Amino acid sequence: MNAEFPETPEAVARHYDFITPFYEIVGSRSLHYGYWPRGETGGSFGEAQQRFTDLLIHQLGSQQGQRVLDVGCGLGEPATRLARSTGCKVEGITISPSQAAQAEQWARLHDPSGQTKFHCADAMALPFPDGSFDAAWAVESMFHMPDHAKVLREVARVLRPGGRLLVADLVLSAEVTPREQSFLQHAFVARAFLTAETYPKLMSDAGFDVEQVLDVSANVMATFDAVAAAIQEKEAEVRRVYGDAFLSGVKDQWARISQSASRCMGYLVLTAKRRSR
Repeated sequence: MNAEFPETPEAVARHYDFITPFYEIVGSRSLHYGYWPRGETGGSFGEAQQRFTDLLIHQLGSQQGQRVLDVGCGLGEPATRLARSTGCKVEGITISPSQAAQAEQWARLHDPSGQTKFHCADAMALPFPDGSFDAAWAVESMFHMPDHAKVLREVARVLRPGGRLLVADLVLSAEVTPREQSFLQHAFVARAFLTAETYPKLMSDAGFDVEQVLDVSANVMATFDAVAAAIQEKEAEVRRVYGDAFLSGVKDQWARISQSASRCMGYLVLTAKRRSR
């Protein structure tokens, strides 16, 4: 279940540098899945992404003046939304220098109070002192990491005792075949996907007490249909930025990803507290 592939941090950075404009076209600068309350459909993918950001902000429970680490900050929109809605201070890291620069530019425009900062850094070796954050979140970034356990230990190191951690991540089910697993890991530029059963123990071993494991698979998997619809709607813009060959390829690839993911992928939001050592 945890077969790994040789995607390096540099490869992940190159992937996002290339694909980020596509996700901005079909969605927003948040670069994560959307969220639809049970029984609801429709609306834009970008709106659903904002709903998911707001849910994660609520689950994290940060307060004014606290210092929060965003592990895998992307273009900085979720971090900026977190800071503005709670009054906390957020520092984000990304392996992509381009993303870090774009996040800083976004913050200058949308965070005039200076509550957010962004750095190009490796989650495997966080450039922060021990106990320097009150909370942290990792939103759809853990599956890119070469060593989940090492990243979790690093996050535990930089959190104060009692500090909160939220992880939002894709997981694989027992129904996945080796061929599907290989395809999905390459499609998502993932080093390894965990299972729902694996995550809580891994977090506990890293020094966290897991408080809640929230399965939001039924709420977020509509992302695949929403992105497919957005590709159709924004076809001309995708073609202008990437060309005909990319547009044709991404349609075919997305259909295959959707089919495999709907069969053997899920999505968890886990919240935990760092134990006192």
